[in-house]
Amino acid sequence: MKKRIVGTGPGSIGQRRIVLICLLAAALFSLQGCVAGQKTTSALLVAPQPLAEHEGLLTIFVQLAGQEGGEAWLEVSSVELVGEAAVVALAGGNRALAAAEIGDGQRFVARGPVPAGRYDFLRLTLDKAALQRDGKKILLTLEQPIVDLPLPGDFQMEAGDSRTLIISWDDEASLVNEAHFSARMALLSPRRPLLADLAYVSCPDIDTLYLLSTDRNRVSGSLAIKGRPTYMAYAPQRKRLYVLSEEQSTITVVETATSRIVDRFKIPMTVAPSFFMSPDGNRGYILDGGGNYLTLMDLNQGAMIQRQRLGYQPRHLIWHAAGRQLILSSGLDQKIYFLDAETLATRDVLPVGSSPDGLLVDDDYLFVAEQSANSLSIFDLDRGQEVKRLQVGLWPRRILKNNNTLYVSNYRSSSVSLVLVRQQRVARTIAVADGPLEMVSANHSKWIYVAGRQGGAITVIDQTSNRPAALIELAAKPADLLVVQE
Repeated sequence: MKKRIVGTGPGSIGQRRIVLICLLAAALFSLQGCVAGQKTTSALLVAPQPLAEHEGLLTIFVQLAGQEGGEAWLEVSSVELVGEAAVVALAGGNRALAAAEIGDGQRFVARGPVPAGRYDFLRLTLDKAALQRDGKKILLTLEQPIVDLPLPGDFQMEAGDSRTLIISWDDEASLVNEAHFSARMALLSPRRPLLADLAYVSCPDIDTLYLLSTDRNRVSGSLAIKGRPTYMAYAPQRKRLYVLSEEQSTITVVETATSRIVDRFKIPMTVAPSFFMSPDGNRGYILDGGGNYLTLMDLNQGAMIQRQRLGYQPRHLIWHAAGRQLILSSGLDQKIYFLDAETLATRDVLPVGSSPDGLLVDDDYLFVAEQSANSLSIFDLDRGQEVKRLQVGLWPRRILKNNNTLYVSNYRSSSVSLVLVRQQRVARTIAVADGPLEMVSANHSKWIYVAGRQGGAITVIDQTSNRPAALIELAAKPADLLVVQE
């Protein structure tokens, strides 16, 4: 009798099983970070250009004059800033702009270094225009391939500055008829959002904070912060924004009403630091993930109070109101440390699972994002025991709570997992911009903002429906997000 050999022939049952398993695994992986068949959201990312001492940085965005986008489509081949003595080309200007995709949002157009001096207008060179209808483009005749937009007021670039210009495009008026296109555009004067509608996003690669208007989810301005600005904190009593610059080991203090820098003080030498503020806004905690230090600063005086060497790989730090203590995750020894908020001494230690990172406390439960296990662990703080473990996306990093929902940012699967707190289960997964890390909620406007560190954009999630509502293009890597909750 011949033996039956399984899995050797090209059409064998064993081989078909292997192929089926591989296909299923690929399908499951592709679904990570997707909702209802949507692909992971990506945006334009422009490589940062170093600034010379005599240069500032200029960023250009476009938005529609109306509320909704029509059928106009436009291809911009170059963007230049024109002055009496110079014509400066900006990077990223070769862009296709579809009015229907812009809608009531905004799109990045160009960015680049600009020598200090006075400038007169912004020049756009248009390559193509079309009607975008039923998935097809009907090319139009360009009546004005070169469009010069006068700059608002006495526009002056300063060395070391970071400025933003907004183009308002009347897409409907630009369509002369179904054969001709004449761009109707204008540059808007800068408008600062009210404090109740103000958010900040730090972009360390370009030494810039972008100001966001949370009522419309648009960039409204920018502020230069030297030394790779990353983490931020806000003191509502003094209306001051504190910005950590990791390269210069400084904290810059910004007056939020005017965007004026009012102070700057040094912190001890750090490697890959993060920054956290006490609820009263008087104390700042600088967690040095590379040097294994935790530093306590007096933010009123700009002076160091305590500095503690931790001796393990600290990753994330949160404030725990019960007992005025700090909770810290360690990626080296797979433990959670409970620290005294005043002395920084260790009070208690909780062993956890694989590569703990982001933390959140809700009632008597501690939620831990475990990177290597792709899971969210739930611990009972009274008993010091794990009560549940939920599988989320790939490489979970941060946890945010809003109402009865937890949002877990999954860095490698470019998604956010929604966890229902009471049921302790994953309800949904939302695709977001690549490399999501930091998240923040805007209580006034009911948004959740997710910073796509690798995608160069902010994904906006509607708190009511828990679905993506908008994408804020930055074309630069966002590090941290902060909403002024007034």
